Amino acid sequence: MRCFSLAFACAFLATEFAEATSPNPADLAVVPEIQVKARALVRQLGSEDFDEREGAEQQLEDLGRLARAALTAGATTNPDPEIRSRCQRLLPHAIALDTKARLDTFLADTKGEYEHDLPAWKTFRSVVGSEWAFFGLSVWSDRELDAAARRVFTELVSTSANRRLLLAVDGPRTALADLVVWRRLDLYNLRSVRTDGEPREPTLEDVTALLFAESGVGSQYMLQRRGSTSSLMSESGFTRAVRGKDEKSLVYRAVLIAWLDSRDESREMSQALNIAQNLDLTDQACGLAARLLTTSAINPSSRGRGATSLAAIGSRKHLPLLNKALTDTLTVYTVRPVTSTGEAEAATYDVQVRDLALAVSILLTEQKLSDYGFVDRFGTSSSADRLSFSYTRHYFPDNAAQKAAFAKWEKWCKASE
Repeated sequence: MRCFSLAFACAFLATEFAEATSPNPADLAVVPEIQVKARALVRQLGSEDFDEREGAEQQLEDLGRLARAALTAGATTNPDPEIRSRCQRLLPHAIALDTKARLDTFLADTKGEYEHDLPAWKTFRSVVGSEWAFFGLSVWSDRELDAAARRVFTELVSTSANRRLLLAVDGPRTALADLVVWRRLDLYNLRSVRTDGEPREPTLEDVTALLFAESGVGSQYMLQRRGSTSSLMSESGFTRAVRGKDEKSLVYRAVLIAWLDSRDESREMSQALNIAQNLDLTDQACGLAARLLTTSAINPSSRGRGATSLAAIGSRKHLPLLNKALTDTLTVYTVRPVTSTGEAEAATYDVQVRDLALAVSILLTEQKLSDYGFVDRFGTSSSADRLSFSYTRHYFPDNAAQKAAFAKWEKWCKASE
């Protein structure tokens, strides 16, 4: 039995090696005879005979990825607890070998001739936008962009650390979040911990893989944050790659945009806003600025900063982003006007989120804040200069002025429909 098992294993190891060099994922299919044998071995895991149980387990381990389907069924649906337990113990190894075989097949498909069922690859394609699918079927693809996406993805999975991260993208959010936190910290440590006398900067592939993985994780899953992803971008050459003009640059830009759009924590949203503005990604910057202003969980100063940024870079098409903030009465800042002698007045005036949303709306429609009753704390005219607007500068002198301003804005909106 033992000799047969070893011969059986050697034969299939040779088969797997041959299959791994083929670019066609269809060559990874498990022949019916092996499926039947694997299912029979799973049943033997519940045998009353010790040698039969142990022999079956060893043969299933030797089968590796070829036993994945049988082990999955045994681990999830078999009524025998002994069989379920043994299958659950063997299954991770089979999954790992199956994933490796699929990955090797993908890497061998250098011409992109085949469709691959590889973890994270479909998600990566959807992020890049190189393919549109409907009910799982490809209905359109940009061949040049898709080829670039394939090249980038191949580069990402070329190192074990990045591969480990990517293969978790389609799994549970909590597990992915743990890996993201670990990888982020690891990249920071590499810069400071010297190996052979020199620190190692993160590579373009390192940062691209991290951003792609992070874009699938919300802040609620990342309670232990370490370091900032944004500071890794310039050091790795990622920002330079995003500014490029070739197809691969479009891939990097798409990954960055997915990361920017997924930020939902105050500090990271602020950092992401800086990145988007520096890279002239105006729509993403406006979206971040609007979310900073309109998200109730964000701290007041960051909400004010969102208003200031949106006033500077937004346009009329961004007005809908401000609508839900027009009723938010949270106080963002308290103004203490300065007198002609340079001293602060005793009176103070609260600036609410809705005041900022209204002010930005007025500026984006090229109107004057002073026409709506806003007062400039420095006493200068409140023109429609969007670049000079600040959430700490303009306020309403009283409730009546505030009420009149909102009524005027509502009237203007109706007249502009």
